[in-house]
Amino acid sequence: MDRKKDVFMFKYSPVVWALLSLVIILSAAGLIWNIYSLVEYSLLGGAKTVTHALMIIITAALILFVISVMVYGRYVVTEKYLIQYFGLVKNKTELSKIIAITHFKKSDKLVAYFSDQKYTVIVISPALYDAFVLSVRDKNPSVVFDSRIDGEDTPE
Repeated sequence: MDRKKDVFMFKYSPVVWALLSLVIILSAAGLIWNIYSLVEYSLLGGAKTVTHALMIIITAALILFVISVMVYGRYVVTEKYLIQYFGLVKNKTELSKIIAITHFKKSDKLVAYFSDQKYTVIVISPALYDAFVLSVRDKNPSVVFDSRIDGEDTPE
């Protein structure tokens, strides 16, 4: 974490890493196959050439997107916003809309709740939970922090 910028990198689970890697492998295979096919059919021309050229663009874009998700997934806390970068996709939420952050200890998940009745699980290393909460509360002191054991609200 870079404290000056309040940047928190995503911490993907091993299953997510495996699935992202699988997408890259399959897309690379599709890219190679379509390059080969484009070279084969380029002499004939027609719709197959256009189709293979289009598939080359799509598979290359998919590879770039997945790599960006793997490398550039992060949360950035600024003075006014919580910005989530999911690769090339960016989502800005006003810090004033965050009403609470809860750490569920049993599942070790950090969840942010918003004023519009929505919530999001914060996907960072548990070692960074305190720093993340402090960063958000530093910019929006009205955010309530709670720590609870999963299921403690349910009657037996």
